[in-house]
Amino acid sequence: MNNKKRQKTTEKTNLPKVNPLTGLTPIQEQAAILLASGDSITAVAEKISVNRSTLYKWQIQVTFQCFFNQQCTDYKNNLKNGLFGLADEALNAIRDSLQSKNEAIRLKTAMWITDKVELSETGTTDVRAVIKERHTKSESIDWDTPTFDEHGYKNELKQLGLSLNE
Repeated sequence: MNNKKRQKTTEKTNLPKVNPLTGLTPIQEQAAILLASGDSITAVAEKISVNRSTLYKWQIQVTFQCFFNQQCTDYKNNLKNGLFGLADEALNAIRDSLQSKNEAIRLKTAMWITDKVELSETGTTDVRAVIKERHTKSESIDWDTPTFDEHGYKNELKQLGLSLNE
């Protein structure tokens, strides 16, 4: 009986560690990064050897959503920085396109991509802010003074494997 208890304890220690900053396991973080980089659910599931339904379940978790949103924000910022670096070339292409009928498609495509990147929005990236909002309620009697359930907030952080410190 003692050996069985030791085996169960050993099995629990073999579980993947949750990153206390993100609340995700390394494989979940990898999945979010791949999805944010544009890979399909099917491709990500194959790459990390999990079922697609597992990915769909992860996408429901607030920790996964916020980490995914942060990855999207990072990709978007990198793309914007890259576009700034290409500004001179883009202006030259636009100048050339204005003088040539054959370049119209190239110009329209470049402008469409630029608009899409600029106009795309990502959701919240701060998992603690989302959880804090969940545990802040407006009282029906006095709408100006919301109440904060600190115990519930800390409990949810703990359940998600997140550290209490930001």
